[in-house]
Amino acid sequence: MPTWPKYPRYSKVEQDDDPISESPPSRLAQIWQRARVHVFYITLLILVAFIGNHTSTRTSKDEYYWAEPVKSTLRLKTVPRVFHLDLDYARPPDATVDAKWASLLPQMGGFFTHPAISPKESCFAVFHQIHCLDMVRQALYEARPDVVGQGWREVEDDDDDDDGHRRRDSAEDNNHIHDMYHIGHCFDLIRQALMCTPGRT
Repeated sequence: MPTWPKYPRYSKVEQDDDPISESPPSRLAQIWQRARVHVFYITLLILVAFIGNHTSTRTSKDEYYWAEPVKSTLRLKTVPRVFHLDLDYARPPDATVDAKWASLLPQMGGFFTHPAISPKESCFAVFHQIHCLDMVRQALYEARPDVVGQGWREVEDDDDDDDGHRRRDSAEDNNHIHDMYHIGHCFDLIRQALMCTPGRT
């Protein structure tokens, strides 16, 4: 016959008459017990925000753009600028527009040598990027000769919002003059952005 394990007998524990052990924790202690992790995370978040704000403020107040040795050699000041549409850069190619784009590049296309900045022949990225943007602009208009010189007087008089995007009250054919105007605006905006943040050599 199998033997069953014997279970221990339990007896009732006598109640302790100590009044201190019977009192529940205070309301403040209960709240602190639940909230201390949250207080820790909030404190940590405030500390990270303070440090992040302090470091970003310090770096954004740099008087000159770039890092050394370019910074001390060229001394390019940071200047706030608002972009505005410049039709001399946004129009389809003609003698005036092409001359304006060409005026953005220095002689030799911006290639240079400098003992501290670049001992070997180099080019600031901004000049290379503007050259490439101009080539894409010319290629686009060569691919669409039907729009060069058409409708630009009408487009100038249309309502534009401040950033050069046309307000459209009705559906239009997306392959006609107004869209080429919008593309011209895009070329001009990219040109301004490149000129505001010139890359290093």
